[in-house]
Amino acid sequence: MKILIAEHNPTGLNLLIQMLELDGHDVIPARTHQEALARFVGSHPDMVLLDVGLPDADGHHCAAEIKRLSPKRFVPVILATSITDHLTLSRFLESGADDFIDQPYSHMVLKAKIAGFERVQQLYRRLEKFRTLTEQEINVAKHMFDAITQRSPTGIPNLHHWTLAAGHFCGDLLVFERTPDDHLHILLGDFTGHGLPAAVGALPTSDIFFAMTQKGLGIGEIAGEINRKLHHVLPTGHFCAACLVSISPQDDRLEIWNGGLPPVLLVNDRHEVIHSLPSDKLALGVIGDDGFDSSTLELSTKNAHHLILYSDGLVEAQNADGEAFGDHGLADVLRITTTNSSIIQSIKSGVITFLDGLEPHDDISLLAVNLGTPL
Repeated sequence: MKILIAEHNPTGLNLLIQMLELDGHDVIPARTHQEALARFVGSHPDMVLLDVGLPDADGHHCAAEIKRLSPKRFVPVILATSITDHLTLSRFLESGADDFIDQPYSHMVLKAKIAGFERVQQLYRRLEKFRTLTEQEINVAKHMFDAITQRSPTGIPNLHHWTLAAGHFCGDLLVFERTPDDHLHILLGDFTGHGLPAAVGALPTSDIFFAMTQKGLGIGEIAGEINRKLHHVLPTGHFCAACLVSISPQDDRLEIWNGGLPPVLLVNDRHEVIHSLPSDKLALGVIGDDGFDSSTLELSTKNAHHLILYSDGLVEAQNADGEAFGDHGLADVLRITTTNSSIIQSIKSGVITFLDGLEPHDDISLLAVNLGTPL
C-alpha cells in the first residue's frame, strides 16, 4: 500500500518508516499538517497514519480535512495517540478518523490494523465496480424502457401530465393514443412497488395498449388483454392498479375502466369536482380470464371542463412530519386554483411545496385533460 505518515517526532517517524518498508509498503513522510495535506493531494495514498500532535493543527482538524479531500474514495485514517480519554477519542472518530494506534508503536499491532483495512478497501473496490456496472446496466435499460413506453403522440395541447419517480425507474405507466375514429385512449398504471421490478411490467402493457388502440378496439377489450398478459408474466403478489379512459370528441362522452386506482375526477369550469368515479374493479394481473370484469362505465362530459387522473403516490406523499398530502390536500389545491390557472401546474406545485425537498416514497403520476376545448 501507499501510506502517508504525518508524524512530527523524528524518532517516531523513522520507526514507522522502517516498520512499513519492512512489510513492503511505499511510505510518504510528512512533518506538519500543511505538508501532510499537500502530499495527500499530490500522491493519493491508500492510507494515512496521523499523529494527533502535529504542530500546526490537531488531529481532529487534519482527519476531517483529509476526509473532505477524498469524498468518493475510502482512505482509512489511523490516529497515532497516547490519549486515553474517551470523550477526546470519540471526538476524533466523529471528525472522520477510522481507528487508533497507541504510542509507542507496536509493529505487530500496526501490521494487523493495516491488514484489516486492506480487506476493507478490497470490499470498497468490489462495491465500486459493482456500482459502476449497475449504473451502466440501468442507463441501457432506462433507454430501452423510455423508447418502448414513450410512444404517445404529441400535439394534444389540452392534455398535460407530470411524473415524479421514486427511483431510477418509474413504476407508474402513463400512455395515450388515438384510435382510427379519433377517440383518445388513456392508460394510467401503477405497478406493485417501484423501480426496475415495477417497470418490467410496463413493457408488455404499453405494447398491448398501443397495438389494440391503433386497431380501434375498446378499452374494456384492452383491459382484458393486458390482464391476461400480466397474470401470466408477473410473479404472485405483483399486479398493476390501472385506469383506462376513452374520450369521444364527437359526442361528449367518456368511457372508464378503473381497477384499483384513486377516483377519476371530473371538474367544472370553477374547478369544483362534479363527479368522483372510484375504482370498482380488481387491479390488472390479479386473476385470470375467469372472473375478470371488462365492463366499463359511460357518462356524459356535459358541464365537465377537466378530467383528472392520478396514482396513489400523489395523495400518499408524506412531508417531514409524516403527514400525507391526502385527498384533502388535493381538494385544497383545486379550491384555490383560479379559473385562469393550469390545474396540473397548481397540483404539481402544491405537492412539491408539501414535500419541501423530500423524495416521495412512491411514484407520483398526474394527468389532466381540458375537456372544454377540442381534442
